[in-house]
Amino acid sequence: MIVKAFPLTILLLLAASGAEAADVSVKGTLSETLDGGDNYFLVNSPSGPTGRTLSAINLATLARTPDTRFLLNTDYSYYKYFGPGTNDSSLTWGTPADASLSVDHFTKLTKYNFIASWNRADAATTQLAQSGVATLRGTIDTFNVGGSIAHDLSRIDTINLSTQASKATYSDPTQLPYVDLTTALTWNHNLSPIATWINSASFDWFEEDNTARSQRLFWRFTTGLQARLSSRLNVYGDVGLGFVNSYQTAGASAIIPTTPLGGTTPFQPQVGTGNSVLADLGLDYSLTATTTVSAHAAQSIVPLITGQLQKSETIGGSVNHTINYYSNIAFSTQYTYLPAVSGNNLFAQSSASEFLSGSVSYSYQWTREWHSTFSYTYLQRDDDTGLARSNIFLVSLARDFTLIGNPTGLLQAEAARARERERNSIGYVFPNFR
Repeated sequence: MIVKAFPLTILLLLAASGAEAADVSVKGTLSETLDGGDNYFLVNSPSGPTGRTLSAINLATLARTPDTRFLLNTDYSYYKYFGPGTNDSSLTWGTPADASLSVDHFTKLTKYNFIASWNRADAATTQLAQSGVATLRGTIDTFNVGGSIAHDLSRIDTINLSTQASKATYSDPTQLPYVDLTTALTWNHNLSPIATWINSASFDWFEEDNTARSQRLFWRFTTGLQARLSSRLNVYGDVGLGFVNSYQTAGASAIIPTTPLGGTTPFQPQVGTGNSVLADLGLDYSLTATTTVSAHAAQSIVPLITGQLQKSETIGGSVNHTINYYSNIAFSTQYTYLPAVSGNNLFAQSSASEFLSGSVSYSYQWTREWHSTFSYTYLQRDDDTGLARSNIFLVSLARDFTLIGNPTGLLQAEAARARERERNSIGYVFPNFR
């Protein structure tokens, strides 16, 4: 129902905008995936091997006028676990889904963006990818709405102001819903044709729906450089500071400062209750026309599905090789260390832990529409509860189809989304396990 309604919705939006003609494309993908392993949920004492079947459909609709672009994406899937290891999960089946609408409007010097989205995900596997543990039950629904304005101040300077509001709810009644508001300001300055200086400041406000109305503030300030040093080498890096604190506005523990005369004043948070240096460094290097090497290292703080923050130190790399027109092989590995952050419930880790992952993936294009992926992934967690290992194998078969128009623009939009997801996963323990 939702998937069928989206192409109609986008046409109505075009009509409302007064567009007389638009370039419309509708592209979809059907896929079937089978994966499984000896310790799928990375628990210390697995009940046995676990398998999973996953059937999915994706439908993307792109409509473009000379100055506006509408992009609607929908995903719906059904999975089912089988085998003894199913006992390690609270869910034996599920229906993850998401839908997002993005509208970009361009003028000579300014780009305006509006986005609204909804996502339903398996809470346990999402938590496993982010933090290396899977203790949550049921599903989580996340609703987002936001926008941004990017304006060219000159030929070498651009500013971007963005804001996004989110609300998360759980199917598990023991988990508390929350709301989150993020605002960021970024200034890009082109130092030369090959180098850009990037400065960013962001503010994140979080409130949990409990009796105390617990709230959190998280500031990030970073400065960095992105440079293409040669036709083969691209480097990027930034450094900055993060500040975190929390407070409560209801109940006996609420913090309400008073004036010397006895009246109350607006809340004044104590900046620096928790703070850390933030850093990110990476490079992409083309060894040959068919082989690319990437490496990255980061010290980061990221929000988790639970609303808590996670501080991590990560180093990793990957190699991607195109064998021929039909096939591709990729290798990746990552080591992550989560230091202990004791006495501060803002952070998810009370004790130190280490995580290691490695994977090899082979993709084959059978025909123009049909393609397959075969992969092996190794996961390892070492913390105060002991050592846990997992070996996971995957095979998938997918078919692309085009309903309307030329899918080229959609392929470019999907590549941009993939890069954004990869960027947002910095700080995750197992960013590819999703």
